[in-house]
Amino acid sequence: MLDDTDLPGQLEDLGDDEIEIEFVDVDESPSVIEPEVDSEPAALGETGVAISDESGAQVIEKLQTELDHVRDVYLRKLAEFDNFRKRVDREREDLRQAALEDFIRELLPVVDNFDRALQHADADSGAFHQGVEMIAKQLHDTLERKGVSEIDPIGESFDPLVHEAVQRIEGGDHPPGTVVSVMLKGYTLGDRLIRPAMVGVAVEATEPEGGAGGLS
Repeated sequence: MLDDTDLPGQLEDLGDDEIEIEFVDVDESPSVIEPEVDSEPAALGETGVAISDESGAQVIEKLQTELDHVRDVYLRKLAEFDNFRKRVDREREDLRQAALEDFIRELLPVVDNFDRALQHADADSGAFHQGVEMIAKQLHDTLERKGVSEIDPIGESFDPLVHEAVQRIEGGDHPPGTVVSVMLKGYTLGDRLIRPAMVGVAVEATEPEGGAGGLS
């Protein structure tokens, strides 16, 4: 055994002899047996306690029921919103149509006056007559573009839905119930009546009281 106090001298005495040092492997840490871990941990409830398969099925069923309820509420609200949107669009269109009808109804007397002016004006009055005729045509064209149509029922059968009888005309060559004169034209906006036509309707001639034999 080497003495630590005279280590240099002892090393010299060893001379050229080889010094062998043996290294011994030492386990740094003992083997630890790890516990087996279940690859599928048990489901935990709200309290942190594992729940059984039966309880898990009940939870899934409850969640599915809630999901179906939410989906049903969503679809109902979606349908209600769609109906609301359609109702708003319909009301907006009705308001626009009503405003247009009121405007056209106020404009019709102007159109009537132009028509009367053309009926009674002298065709040979030159530029003035042509100017009035052009203005009247522009008015009629504008109304037509907005969907307004004239009701001019000369020779047609009387229709109480679009005609207003203001005169009874007896005799003549027209069968009873025929429109034989138009005092004021009617107008429609699309399928809606703006103003009925004021017409004279042919009726059967009435015989004098007592008949032909009553005359002396």
